[in-house]
Amino acid sequence: MRRFLAFVASVGLLAGPALGAARPVPAPHPAAPQFQPYRSQQGRFSIDFPPGTPQHAVKAITLKGGATSILHQTWVELNHSSVAYMVMYNDYPADYADQAPEDVLASARSGAVDGKTVLSDRAITLNGVPGRAFTATDHDGWHYTVHQYLARARLYQLIVVSDKNHPAADAEEFMRSFRIR
Repeated sequence: MRRFLAFVASVGLLAGPALGAARPVPAPHPAAPQFQPYRSQQGRFSIDFPPGTPQHAVKAITLKGGATSILHQTWVELNHSSVAYMVMYNDYPADYADQAPEDVLASARSGAVDGKTVLSDRAITLNGVPGRAFTATDHDGWHYTVHQYLARARLYQLIVVSDKNHPAADAEEFMRSFRIR
């Protein structure tokens, strides 16, 4: 979870430095997990998580420019925190929602990859909802696969983080299962 908190702090939504990340304990590569459906009524989305009990956190965040928002996070960790799957969402204030979706998504992406090496970046859509898909690595060898969608004033972020010894081969399965309700 610490790797996610560090990522969340770098997404460009929060003020202040990123939190430090703990070094995971190496574990053997497991068989591909069987994904399980998860539905958030409040978040108005569904997704398939790998096996495990989803954890939740809600916190106030400071947006660029000083506005605040509430960040909702749901995640499952595997392999002694070497791989994690997360969905985050927050609602932007009206003045953020007035910006072009591409600009909001580009800004969120830029904050997320600050200090990381971008491996891929492209525009995507989900049933007409604009989004971005990108991957990046950091200097410690952590790999980030991210899909972001801006549905009106709500930013959804799907994130898979894995260390270099435990790649998440099923990140795309996780991403493809996401639906906005």
